[in-house]
Amino acid sequence: MKVFDIDTARDLITVIKPIVEDINLKKEELYSCLARLEEEKDELERLYLKSHVEDLDMEIRRLFQKIEALGGVIKGIDPILVDFLSFHQNRYIWLCWKEDEDTLMYWHELDEGFAGRKPIELLYNEG
Repeated sequence: MKVFDIDTARDLITVIKPIVEDINLKKEELYSCLARLEEEKDELERLYLKSHVEDLDMEIRRLFQKIEALGGVIKGIDPILVDFLSFHQNRYIWLCWKEDEDTLMYWHELDEGFAGRKPIELLYNEG
């Protein structure tokens, strides 16, 4: 697993953001197809929709794997949460990013989740 400093993780966010936007577009299309599938009576159209749903699901998984290959750890998919392992003052921590945030602004201990997020500035103010 890769270990990131804050600046490197922030740089990576600029690479990950377009991937996340692509995931969200494909998720919207997936949800739309699933809704149409529920109401569709024509068997041929149902087969097409099922195939399209499978393709979209596979593409979404591939995009998440792309984020993980870059070193991000997927912690949530709706909303998309990505953590980056970091080392600070002789301990490992998670740098935490949520899809609607402009940059990396939060962190939390390894045993804490999203609810335990704290502003990155607090890392600089530790004794």
